[in-house]
Amino acid sequence: MVEIAPWLHEDGGRRDRPPLPYLRLVVHDQLTALLPMTELQQVVVIPSQQLTVIPNMPPVVMGLLNFRNRIVWVLDLAHLLDLEPLDLRLTLLTIALLQTPEGYLGLALRQVRGIVRLPDSAIQSPVGTVRAALVPYLRGCCRLDQELFFILDGGAIARQCWTQCVPLETP
Repeated sequence: MVEIAPWLHEDGGRRDRPPLPYLRLVVHDQLTALLPMTELQQVVVIPSQQLTVIPNMPPVVMGLLNFRNRIVWVLDLAHLLDLEPLDLRLTLLTIALLQTPEGYLGLALRQVRGIVRLPDSAIQSPVGTVRAALVPYLRGCCRLDQELFFILDGGAIARQCWTQCVPLETP
């Protein structure tokens, strides 16, 4: 006999899904964010010299990275979220790689601090909690151990960046 997962109703609806994993990202001294693991390809730590700076790009674009023989645009996540940009004198860069339909997109950040599991019920609306300019980049927010976490929407970040920050390859 095949058992049905306990969080599925008989009608196929969801009930009490198991907590989903999120990567805990230190974006800035003032901001720790969560990124759903389902949107993440990999996290890499690279020497900053491996990043190729491209002139005349918006300040949020840090440069290009060759990752597995693919060109990856790398963005400063703190700068994108209207915070103080990363220190460009860092010797090592931590980059979260998102795989999007248009290709890989790298988000440079301060560090990764493990994985957090959250039930859907813990996620609240970010409206009224953050500046309106940040809301399009967020799925929501939540409180864990008295700390407020912003839950990033990798797809929304990628869509915004592909349309406004970096050029797409043309066939």
